[in-house]
Amino acid sequence: MKPVPMLRTERLQLRSLSLKDADTIYSYFSNPEMTKYYGMEPFQSRLEADKFIKDFLDDYNMLFRWGIVEKSTNKLIGTCGFHAISEKHLRAEIGYEIEVEHWGKGYATEAIRSLVHYGFDTMKFQRIGANVYPENVGSRKVLEKVGFTHEGMLRSYLFQGGNFHDANVFSILKKEVLGNREQ
Repeated sequence: MKPVPMLRTERLQLRSLSLKDADTIYSYFSNPEMTKYYGMEPFQSRLEADKFIKDFLDDYNMLFRWGIVEKSTNKLIGTCGFHAISEKHLRAEIGYEIEVEHWGKGYATEAIRSLVHYGFDTMKFQRIGANVYPENVGSRKVLEKVGFTHEGMLRSYLFQGGNFHDANVFSILKKEVLGNREQ
């Protein structure tokens, strides 16, 4: 297991997850408000938080996940990262969540902007995508602030709570962020 590199923004530090984070991750992923647009059911036990972290640590080549830490409090307030990575096609998808009490403070935008730059500069992606529930207006706003474009809708793409849900597809291209340098 290799740790992900530390990324820093004005108010945040993005760092490797560890099993020490399991209590915090359990506390917010057991909240139904937190998971209603996440594509999974709320955690019922702390063991699910351990598995969540271990899955990211064990599958480092296909998943990259950072803990989002608020610098002023040194508190873990969410996670973000890349999944569905295609080395051949130089693309990935992003996923992220911020603890409910920190919604609306711009933390997700700040973290995702940092990830996008890392993905294009260091990982050499040409495209980064995201899938978002249509009802998740906050996440849509985050992606639009970072520069993502809405491409369309995937019908009955996600299964959660015994129902199928549509997903809005967003993407951002390297040339849209970095211009013509490193094309």
